[in-house]
Amino acid sequence: MADLGASPFTITATANYTIPAGVTSLQVESYGGGAGGCVGNLKTGMAGGGGGAYAKRASIGVTPGGSYAFTVGAQVASTTNGNQTTFTGDASVACTAAGGSFSNTAGTGGVGGLVAASVGDVGSVFAGGNGGTGASGGGGGGGGEGSGGAAAGNNGANGSGATGGAGGTGTPGGDGGNGGNSGVVGSPGSVPGGGGGGGGKGGSNFSGGTGAAGQIVVTYSLPAAATRSVGGAVAYDGSMFF
Repeated sequence: MADLGASPFTITATANYTIPAGVTSLQVESYGGGAGGCVGNLKTGMAGGGGGAYAKRASIGVTPGGSYAFTVGAQVASTTNGNQTTFTGDASVACTAAGGSFSNTAGTGGVGGLVAASVGDVGSVFAGGNGGTGASGGGGGGGGEGSGGAAAGNNGANGSGATGGAGGTGTPGGDGGNGGNSGVVGSPGSVPGGGGGGGGKGGSNFSGGTGAAGQIVVTYSLPAAATRSVGGAVAYDGSMFF
């Protein structure tokens, strides 16, 4: 089992990690996964997927040397809801960011990961951006942006005529994928948590873009090294006095 890497440490896939010696608290930032854009149909462009939410806990208690699961919302295919990203420390204190959702209705964009479905410190939870709507002329909606922690993710643009809408962008979160033009597939969202663009008109061959994976960023402080005075000088023993 791997040790938790040097702080700040970014975790991009679900795994268990061992807490370093002396570390009793972690700051955890969770980024939910984005939803896939909806596959196109023969009549219209389709909706973009919602971006993942963001949640932060400034301090979660952990046990030095203990093993903990870090669950990261994985990339998802077209027409699939995004997955939540979560970590639970001691005393069942959790940091959870909801994944975005897809919509199979052209006129309704996928919904970004919800604050109500996420868990973090007050004022440190933000929603993902919504996906844009598809157009009857064939353009798919842009995917919603994943929230990057400063604010909610931005919404994807609606398709217009035969042109796909642009993916949401503008915060530190992952950009949403662009909606496909008529007869073109939607573009994938970007990590962390961007929603996929909706597929353009033309049937099931024109899929929506994939929803991007989330991530977890862990920050912690190592304890000061043990020291003692020996003959007027300071000596270091790494763990105990001698």
